[in-house]
Amino acid sequence: MPIETTCPGCGRKLQVGDEHAGRQARCPLCNEIYSVPATSGPRGEGGDASQWRMRTPEGQTYGPVSKADLDGWVAEGRVSADCMLSSDVKPNWVNADVIYPGLTEIRQQTPVTASRPTERFVDGHRGGLILALGIISWVVGCPIFGICAWVMGSADLREMRAGRMDSSGTGLTQAGQIIGMLHALLTIVVIVVFVFLLLLGVGWR
Repeated sequence: MPIETTCPGCGRKLQVGDEHAGRQARCPLCNEIYSVPATSGPRGEGGDASQWRMRTPEGQTYGPVSKADLDGWVAEGRVSADCMLSSDVKPNWVNADVIYPGLTEIRQQTPVTASRPTERFVDGHRGGLILALGIISWVVGCPIFGICAWVMGSADLREMRAGRMDSSGTGLTQAGQIIGMLHALLTIVVIVVFVFLLLLGVGWR
């Protein structure tokens, strides 16, 4: 049964034979060399509903994502044989080449004509910094630090949900965002009340 793939170079929908699963293929339109997913299991209703996580050799963890999304990461070259994978069905971490045997062969051969290097998620989280900013806003009483923690936390959480940032810092990021948000909102309320009382006092004169 043909495997449906998408060329990462030109975005063209392609079909390759299932004997190429987990190996490399060349796009006939743009000559981009990419990795074919090891499996082409059904998507949507009746498909693989398991949730997967990936841990890079650098210790960054991404997910959870569906099996279809994980196949997409493999096709884009973002999963290497030295990465670790786990799922809610198989919670134990295993080498990625156990799930995708073709990754071992891909690691051993580097195409000379490849148009771009393998990409990997490289953005580390800033949870510690965001938490520190939230706490500092209360210690020094400056809402600027709280607003920074609020804005940075919201942006980083979006990146984590999109899989572009290390999700292991989600707890720290959320804590810093909430602490900073509470201080910023409290400061706004105090200012509004102060201005109201000031105007009220002027009106009584």
